[in-house]
Amino acid sequence: MEKITIKDVARLAGVSVATVSYVINGKHEDRYTEETKRKVLQIVNLYDFQPSRLAQSFALSTSRSVIILTAKHESILQKAESYDFVRLFCKTFERLGYNVIMRTHLENTRIDTADAIICVGMEEDKFRRLARENYVPLLSVDGKINDELFFQVYQDFNYLLKVGEKEFGKDNFSVVLVDTYNQTLKDEISALSDKIVFIADDDISKLPKGNVVTANSSLKSLGARYNSNMLFVPANTQARADAVLDCFNKARERVQGTTHTVLVK
Repeated sequence: MEKITIKDVARLAGVSVATVSYVINGKHEDRYTEETKRKVLQIVNLYDFQPSRLAQSFALSTSRSVIILTAKHESILQKAESYDFVRLFCKTFERLGYNVIMRTHLENTRIDTADAIICVGMEEDKFRRLARENYVPLLSVDGKINDELFFQVYQDFNYLLKVGEKEFGKDNFSVVLVDTYNQTLKDEISALSDKIVFIADDDISKLPKGNVVTANSSLKSLGARYNSNMLFVPANTQARADAVLDCFNKARERVQGTTHTVLVK
């Protein structure tokens, strides 16, 4: 694979070649902002830009530990979905010899003792704050980040709609999902159809009657009580865990020329 050049780093960071050179050599710090420095170093780390001794030290470091970071969910439904995925995630990574550390918050947002941080359902602004403090790979699961620098994995909701149409017919069903903190992803999902409903603990009454499609196991259980016409298309599958693992490996190995957004059916 062709090695990345300093011009490539400059293009990806949106700065000049001189600025990249200043950052990686620690010179002329008055000529660029702290934000620019972080952006350049993230790209250097991600793409393993070899002239940088810093990037080489990143590439050589390994702890066999992964932090999985979830929100402090107030909703029981959100907790159920989050832990359902975490269970599957841990099983997959621990089988490969990784120590998985689950956290709901970080007292120190700078992490140097893990190979990656996996953020589950995290708001975009919080994800970006975390990214500014860390050079280890950050991956987003069930949260959309408008930056192709970061790997992100979430469900293919267009596929969910197609499955519903095949089962119930067009415009003859609702898609019901557990509410999410990531507003960017929520807006993207909502734009797909006016038949999409988000449910939190305090609005179970919003569970529609008639034909319903859901990807959430917690809502499947509720559907058995309130709605007999529910089609369950599970989101938390081994395919999702494998997709996260694949992105994790690509991020650690600085694989170039691949999409960073993965939609799982």
